[in-house]
Amino acid sequence: MKLKAVITAAAPGQRHILHQTLAATEDRRPTMGAFLLELIAGAADEIGIVIPAGDRAAFEALFAGSGRRITLIEQSEARGYSHAIYQAREFVGDAPFLHLVGDHFYLADQGPVSQLTAALVAIHEAEGCSVSAVLPTREGLLPYFGAVGGTALGDHLYQVETVLEKPTPTQAERELVAAGLRQGHYLCFFGIHLFSAGLMDILHEHHVAAGALPPLSQALQLLARQERYLAKVLPGRRFDLGSKYGLLQAQLALGLRSQDREEILTLMLELTAR
Repeated sequence: MKLKAVITAAAPGQRHILHQTLAATEDRRPTMGAFLLELIAGAADEIGIVIPAGDRAAFEALFAGSGRRITLIEQSEARGYSHAIYQAREFVGDAPFLHLVGDHFYLADQGPVSQLTAALVAIHEAEGCSVSAVLPTREGLLPYFGAVGGTALGDHLYQVETVLEKPTPTQAERELVAAGLRQGHYLCFFGIHLFSAGLMDILHEHHVAAGALPPLSQALQLLARQERYLAKVLPGRRFDLGSKYGLLQAQLALGLRSQDREEILTLMLELTAR
């Protein structure tokens, strides 16, 4: 199954992240944008990237020679997450689509990172509905992520019933119940989604009726009420590059997976010994 993919990278704090170099090897310096293309390799045959107005030349240079079918979609002004996704309505048409946030870096626990998106595609093909990747996350990190609660279906799969954006620990304890998690942990968004056309329909209905778009968490809550919506815990990690030390954590995690692991551990020991 080939899909279109939408990457949002237009927020003021996101506009330079896809250009960020995350690692250096002997023959190349891959950027965050290159890592995201690797993540969706095999799952999407067309990619739409929502970018700030006026940044087209920089993004064209970033993806020149990638060999991928990429459409740059300019957002005239930063009007929120839902608005950024809605800019891709014409691009995706009346079809399901992959969505990735442009300020997260991902690693699979084992094997290629593309298996993470492949897992969501497999669930969508089997169930015919929207599915979001989630990760059990300690409550101290709730201010950084949207979170869901719902019924466990087995094999780390959940039927989504409640969606909250950056809930407080009290809200999460009361409204985001999910079986099988350690105490003080909740299912927070991983940053990879496969949405049905129903999400764009919800956003469009609000745009036509009110001239404004609901926050994405509210739109997803409506989606969960109107149709089946699943969440899947994936075997991987995500790093929010926009958070404090997020880029450093991603660099270290990537380096520790490389042939330079011992050198990096030695450097860390030297730094902590001073």
